[in-house]
Amino acid sequence: MAVFTRTNGDAGGVRNVDAGAAFANATIINTGIAAPLTAYKIAGGTNGNLAAELTVGGAVETILRIVSGNATVLAYQVDTAQQLSVLTERSGWASDTALRDAIRNTTAGDGAGNIGATGNTWVGAATVSSSNGIKLA
Repeated sequence: MAVFTRTNGDAGGVRNVDAGAAFANATIINTGIAAPLTAYKIAGGTNGNLAAELTVGGAVETILRIVSGNATVLAYQVDTAQQLSVLTERSGWASDTALRDAIRNTTAGDGAGNIGATGNTWVGAATVSSSNGIKLA
């Protein structure tokens, strides 16, 4: 059986690669992307499963375009609980509130906050949170 012997360092993140060494819950430590990562949970606003909005011109595409205005989108996941999780690199959003307001104030869709292509997806009450890091289950 192969053995790995650690010669120095720890598992607390790498300086100048991550956001710095961190020993705290919900801190994202990346091992293969040379930039600080931010995970956003965008929730609310839809009357059903957001997966129906994965179509061309749908709500998911609209929200991702807004997020990518100030960050590089690396990955995203649609959850059945009317939630879109987005993993970004080098986010320039000043705060969760700034991103939330950009989503809420979009003039895409019908111009009144409904950005759904296959059903109603009202983003006027959308919420954004990046405080919990990434969750895989």
